[in-house]
Amino acid sequence: MIATGQVVAGQYEILHRISEGGMSTVYAARRRGDGTIVALKILREQYSTDADFVERFEREAKAVSELVHPHMVRVFDSGRDGTVHYIAMEYVEGANLKEYIRREGRLAPERALQIAAQVADALEFAHSHGIVHRDIKPQNILLTPDAQVKVTDFGIARALSSVTITQTGTVLGSVQYLSPEQARGGAVSRSADLYALGAVLFEMVTGQLPFDGDTPIAIALAHIHKTPPAPSSLVSGLPDRVEGIILRALMKSPTDRYRSAGEMRGDLLGETDLWRVPPPHRLIEDTPATMVLPGAALEEAQAPPTRQSMAVTAGVVFGMLAIGLWGGWQAFSRYLAVPEVEVPNFVGQPLEAAQKMAEAGQLGLQVGDQVYSADRPPNTVVSQEQPAGKLVKRGRSISVAVSMGAETVIVPDVERRSLLEARLLIDQAQLRVGEMRETFDEQVKGGFIMEQDPQPGARVERGRTINLVVSKGPQRLEMPNVIGQPLTNARRLLQDVGVTLSEVRTITNTDLQPGVIVAQSPQAGTRIKATDPVSVTVTVRPGEESAPPPAPLVTAQSQPTAPGTNEKVTTVQLVVPTGDPSQEVKIIVVDDAGVRTIVRKQVPPGTRINETIRTHGYTIVQIYLQGRIVQEIRP
Repeated sequence: MIATGQVVAGQYEILHRISEGGMSTVYAARRRGDGTIVALKILREQYSTDADFVERFEREAKAVSELVHPHMVRVFDSGRDGTVHYIAMEYVEGANLKEYIRREGRLAPERALQIAAQVADALEFAHSHGIVHRDIKPQNILLTPDAQVKVTDFGIARALSSVTITQTGTVLGSVQYLSPEQARGGAVSRSADLYALGAVLFEMVTGQLPFDGDTPIAIALAHIHKTPPAPSSLVSGLPDRVEGIILRALMKSPTDRYRSAGEMRGDLLGETDLWRVPPPHRLIEDTPATMVLPGAALEEAQAPPTRQSMAVTAGVVFGMLAIGLWGGWQAFSRYLAVPEVEVPNFVGQPLEAAQKMAEAGQLGLQVGDQVYSADRPPNTVVSQEQPAGKLVKRGRSISVAVSMGAETVIVPDVERRSLLEARLLIDQAQLRVGEMRETFDEQVKGGFIMEQDPQPGARVERGRTINLVVSKGPQRLEMPNVIGQPLTNARRLLQDVGVTLSEVRTITNTDLQPGVIVAQSPQAGTRIKATDPVSVTVTVRPGEESAPPPAPLVTAQSQPTAPGTNEKVTTVQLVVPTGDPSQEVKIIVVDDAGVRTIVRKQVPPGTRINETIRTHGYTIVQIYLQGRIVQEIRP
């Protein structure tokens, strides 16, 4: 079993499962060398023990890895890690064509022709390098967000010059898009891919498959013997060119179809009108089986026919025709005699419950596809091929698509990146930018991301919003004019603009009242940061130069403990002024951790208090003296 986090071949770290197929499981993986996300196809365990199968698988994977085309999913690497055989491919964002048709319904003819032309372009390139895909179907056609086509899953493709990867008697390919020669188990050429593309085009423009049946065998036989319905009988107003291209591609004989993918592409793009040209006339539809006759019988067969021998031959032929018609009628009668049952509504049901419903209704149930769904839990039926309430033959197998749960992606690290770069990374991760908050920061340049939520590396549902905190850079304040103001008023004025007074000097002056500011630094009008030191000079009476200032002196410095963190360290210094013999000093802190008292004590006048305070997030520091707030700091 392949688990999330497992490293394959020492270089591909498994992220999550993308899809499962008959022969392999595809995972999203990170290439450790450069961090590129790739689609890693892992061969199923039951095939990994077949030496002959593995040898051919590896040889053909190598051949496909040499193909580089804009409409083909590129194969980067292939190999083995113990018993694990893998192919590393280009990771393509977007839905496959089957999911797109289910969501949008039948496509407009011009859009369908554009998609088919890009597929034909990829097939022409592969065919020119001797590679036949052999499993062209909507599930293997990916549509990128910019409306480009990528053909994937050459896992059962084969080189024309090599032995087929299938074992004797095994038919590979999806039965709904199988060419008649594939259905017979015959040799497969480039023309088989064109037939399958014709079936895909039929489904795109009509929303239906060209052939349907109760069992895979019935569908395969329909490809061999039945004529597909005219697409115009299902879609009114369908252009003749579209119908002509489809019917030419779905010819039973390979020689009646387009001679190459390039020819078909020309018609799809409207560059040619080969669909109007009737196919070459063939005298014999199929080569009859050869009978080997023994000895005398061979000589008699070589002699000129007599009237009697001709009569006998005619009798044998008519007898065989009668037996064949009778047998066909009997088989047809038995088919008509099978009672019909109503298809249950499997959508929304857990797979196990849906299987029980199918058994109770005398029907079969098969998982045709696995898709991501944000609305349905894992292993719940998302959709079904046959609608609920439709009458079908008893015993028919109903194909359903099962949810793999919501698709999850890894949150990228966008901290310390510009907002534009962060948006691109978030968009590439299939996420969305959510709430954005701006704040000043001394360490992070303006326009760059300070914080993100969820954190980098978290696994979240695709499409989730990522909230960002964007730096506005260091805050710049205008230094107010405090000259001529009493020291108490100056403190309040500085506090109102977000500046903390860090130093008070004294000067003797007999002309002014004590405590009046006569000088300041920086000068009024200067643009400063909130943490820049601010000093003032106040007047005192002669002989009082060394006395503490008449109001409490509080200074504070704050800085983050580390760049990009929300933890701060604030240093607070307080000089207790003259007054009562003993005064109560209290320092209260408010931050993300709540409200707490850091200091609460009685001290005498002139005491110097130094406190270092660690806080988280938005912070307020309040200093109280004798129960009255004298300073509030917001670092």
